[in-house]
Amino acid sequence: MQNWFVALAVAVLIVVGFAAGPMSVVVAFLSFWVTLYLVWAYELGFKDTWARYGLNRVKPPFWAEENKVWFYPIFGDRVKVVKAAAVALLIVAFSLMLPVSVVRIATLVVLAWYVTEIYRAQKSTDQLDRARFN
Repeated sequence: MQNWFVALAVAVLIVVGFAAGPMSVVVAFLSFWVTLYLVWAYELGFKDTWARYGLNRVKPPFWAEENKVWFYPIFGDRVKVVKAAAVALLIVAFSLMLPVSVVRIATLVVLAWYVTEIYRAQKSTDQLDRARFN
């Protein structure tokens, strides 16, 4: 199943590249990974996400055999992967319909809002953790 998922992702990036230009592929790729990280961080927190998925242990080149151990759990939660892919495609679609500067500003505003929501959600968990050890 992983091979089909990778093939579909590459096909979508090729279509996006032809439709919106080569820079849109970079934007879609980066927005996918940033969104996926933020969706995980909403549940786990920033540090725990980084450690749980082994992102600190991945070494270049990314396609090396030893890195596959860390990449398989990333794509295990398909709901989060689909959400991240949908956000990436929405950003590219909005950039085709609206002025690019408006899409950039809106994306940064939504990103800042979501990061504050993550901090707000983790703040209550941190207070509960502190109360347990006091």
